[in-house]
Amino acid sequence: TYIVASLPDRNEPEFLLVMPFTPRSKDNLIGLMVARNDGGSLGELVFLKLSKNQLVLGPMQVEARINQDQNISKDLTLWNQQGSQVLRGQMLTLPVENTFLYIEPIYIQAAEARMPQLKKVVVALGNRLIYTDTYEQALAELAAGAPSPTLQSAAAPPPAPGTAAASASPDAAGGKTIDTIRYHLKRYREFASQGKWAEAGRELEAVEAAAGRR
Repeated sequence: TYIVASLPDRNEPEFLLVMPFTPRSKDNLIGLMVARNDGGSLGELVFLKLSKNQLVLGPMQVEARINQDQNISKDLTLWNQQGSQVLRGQMLTLPVENTFLYIEPIYIQAAEARMPQLKKVVVALGNRLIYTDTYEQALAELAAGAPSPTLQSAAAPPPAPGTAAASASPDAAGGKTIDTIRYHLKRYREFASQGKWAEAGRELEAVEAAAGRR
């Protein structure tokens, strides 16, 4: 997977090719191999090894969680039966602080017009699984610490009268963090569309920094 990010011992973002590694006969993540693609570092390989005492879910385990989620599974089955085809995008594995963030886009492609359209975005972080319509919504939920709809129990009792508005609205700090993430994500897309990868990488770092403050 190609990404724009900074290596742990460097401040400047760069264009990287990232490949996750899992042990033989096991699915948990044990490290990343990163190929650098900028300037004099072109072709240099960097290996990021996780501690043996730290158990981190690997890509296949996250895929299994996505497939087992009732809401996601129901949607995928429904969309595949309506004359369209569901396409699962490549899963991104991104190191965030002391853990890893997984992002997988889900597309729908009509049988007549073969042009994929982004339908949903799945974000997994630790035990959280976020299922939303856009990247912005997924990052906003992640930053605000809001519970994902896919993890809520169907038998959960409704909120008490008069408390729905208070529980649905984020606090001032959470709202400010969400606005910050949306701003930097918008600038990231603008720079990426113009091929300005260094500037885009800095905006992505700003998004990760804002999410890490929560």
